[in-house]
Amino acid sequence: MSTTLAPDSQLKDLGYQPSLNRQLPFGSLLVYGLLFFVPMAPVAVFGLVVNRSGGVPVLVYLVAAAVMGLSAISYREMALRFPVAGSVYGYTRFSLGRTPGFIAGWLILLDYILMPALLTVLSAVALAHIWPSVPMGIFSLVFVFASMALNLQGMTVTTRVGIVLLTIQLATIAFFLVCVGLGLAGGGVVWSWHALWRSGTSWTSVASAVSIAALSYLGFDAVATLNEEARGGGRAVGIATLSLVGLLAVLFGIQVMAAGLVSDATHFAPGGATDRAFYHAVDTVCPAWFIPVFTVVNAFVAIFACLVVAHSSTARLIFAMARDKVMPPALSRTNSKGVPWVAIIVVATVTAILAITFDSHVETMTTLVTFGALSSYVLLHADVIVQCIVKERSHNWVRHLIVPILGALTLLVALAKTEEMTRIVGLGWLAAGIIGAVIARVRHSHHVGTGAS
Repeated sequence: MSTTLAPDSQLKDLGYQPSLNRQLPFGSLLVYGLLFFVPMAPVAVFGLVVNRSGGVPVLVYLVAAAVMGLSAISYREMALRFPVAGSVYGYTRFSLGRTPGFIAGWLILLDYILMPALLTVLSAVALAHIWPSVPMGIFSLVFVFASMALNLQGMTVTTRVGIVLLTIQLATIAFFLVCVGLGLAGGGVVWSWHALWRSGTSWTSVASAVSIAALSYLGFDAVATLNEEARGGGRAVGIATLSLVGLLAVLFGIQVMAAGLVSDATHFAPGGATDRAFYHAVDTVCPAWFIPVFTVVNAFVAIFACLVVAHSSTARLIFAMARDKVMPPALSRTNSKGVPWVAIIVVATVTAILAITFDSHVETMTTLVTFGALSSYVLLHADVIVQCIVKERSHNWVRHLIVPILGALTLLVALAKTEEMTRIVGLGWLAAGIIGAVIARVRHSHHVGTGAS
C-alpha cells in the first residue's frame, strides 16, 4: 500500500471510514508525547540509576535513548503504512493477521488498562501526604473523573490543558538548572564530566541501569494512537515519534547531568537517600521556597498530565479493537466532535475500580505495565520484518531487518530481567490472550461457514 496517499485515503484503503476528528498539528503531537513520557521522569529513579551504573547517569540515559530509539524507528515504519488508531494492535493485525493482532492488542491492554490506574494512585498518594485525613479513594475518584471530563471535550481542549501542564513542568526544570548554573558560577558546584564517564566505568553496570532508565522512554504507542487525529496522519506521527526520542534524550540528559554535578556520587545509601537523591540535589542548590514547589509539580502536575494522556490513549486502543469487533462494537461509538465517548467513560470506570482496589500494589502495577509495553514492542519489530522484508520485498536491510532484530533482542533481555512474579503474571496474561484469540478465531470461522452455507 502506498505511504504517499492523503491520511484519510489511506484509512479508507484499509477498510475504515474516518470517524475521529483529524485536528492535531505536529506541535500538538509533540506536546501529547512529552506529557505521556513525563519530562521529570528521571527525578524518581535518579538515585537508583546512579547506584546501578556506578555514578554515570548521563551515559545510562543516552544508551537507553539509543536502545529505545530502535523501537521508535519501527513505530515510524508501521505508522507510515497503517495510520490507524490501534497502534501496535492495528499494525500487527494488518501485517501478521487477525489472531496475532488480537494477541498484540491483548498484551498492550495490560499496559493500557493498568497505566491510568497506576497514575491515579500515584497522584492520590502525593496529595494524601498533604491532606492525610482525606481517604485516598476520594482523591482517586477526583483525578479519574477530572481526566474523563477533559477527554470528553476532545483532543483540542485536552492539548490546550496539556500545554499548560507541560509549561509548568519545563519551567520547574529550568529553574533547577538556573540554580545549578549559579552554583557553578559561584563555586559552590564544581564542573566535571563524571556523570557521563568515570575511570573504570563498567558496561555491565551501565546495562543494568539502562533497564531502569528505558522505562522513561516508554510511550511511543501513545503517540501512535493519534494516527487518525493527526493532520499529517502516519507520516506526522512517525516524525513526531523519532523527534521525541531526541528531545527526551537531551531533556533527561541535562537533568541528570545537573543533579550529577551537585551530588557527584557513585553510590547513595539504601532507602531514603537513594529514593530522594534528586530532591537532595534540589535542596542543595535551590532556595528553600522552591523545594515544596518542585515536589508538588513532580508528584502531582506531571503525573496528572500523564494520566490524562494515558486515559485518552487507552480509549483509542479500545475504540480501534471495538471497531474491528474483537471487543463489544458499542465501544467504538463517537460523538459529533469525533470523540470515542463510550470508550472514555468505560476506561474511567475501570480505572476508578482498579485504583481503589489496588492502591497498595504500586510496585506490582508498575512492573506489569512494563511487561505489557515491552512484550507488545517485540511484536512491533516482528511486524516490520514481515511487512517490509517478506511482503514488500524491501532491500533496506538496516531499517527493516537489522534494526527490528536488535530492537526485539534488547527488549527480550529487559523482559528477562523483570521479577519472577511479574513474568508469571505477564505470561499468564499472554496465555489468556492466546486462548481468547483461538476461541475468537473458531467462532469467526464458524460464523463465516454458517453464513456461506
